[in-house]
Amino acid sequence: MNYKQMHRVCQVRGAMDDRETIKAVLDWSTVFMRMSMNDFNRYARSAGYSFVQMNVLMHLYYRGPSEVMALGDLLQVSPAGASQVVERMVQGGLVQRSESPDDRRVRLVHLTERGRQVVDESIAARQRWVEQLVASLSTEQRQLVCQALGILTGQAAHLEGER
Repeated sequence: MNYKQMHRVCQVRGAMDDRETIKAVLDWSTVFMRMSMNDFNRYARSAGYSFVQMNVLMHLYYRGPSEVMALGDLLQVSPAGASQVVERMVQGGLVQRSESPDDRRVRLVHLTERGRQVVDESIAARQRWVEQLVASLSTEQRQLVCQALGILTGQAAHLEGER
């Protein structure tokens, strides 16, 4: 069932069964991810950063300083591989390393101001198409979207907390 067919089903029935709800959420998330990742990748390429580097930057931006070993787990690379990625990013001025206050053997990786700026720019690049989408909606549609996404976000956060 494509978007137009799903939209007609929603309008006619008003309520949907689980399969239709799951399909609608998956359809939206597929379009959202495709468009967001396209803009994200376009920004990263134009700025000269790899997907791995952007992944590290986003992780540090949203989660705060991390141990080099934890970044290896995130990237699914060896500790040596994680160290190499971090070293290239240190040399590029995106991150800095420091000793952990709890254990001097552990190195923490922090975003630099330049790293934070790169993430902010990538978020802005991904946000443009969403702004265009929202601008195309009526006031009533915007209210419905806010309500529905608020519900989904709350439920997803609850499920995330259970993991």
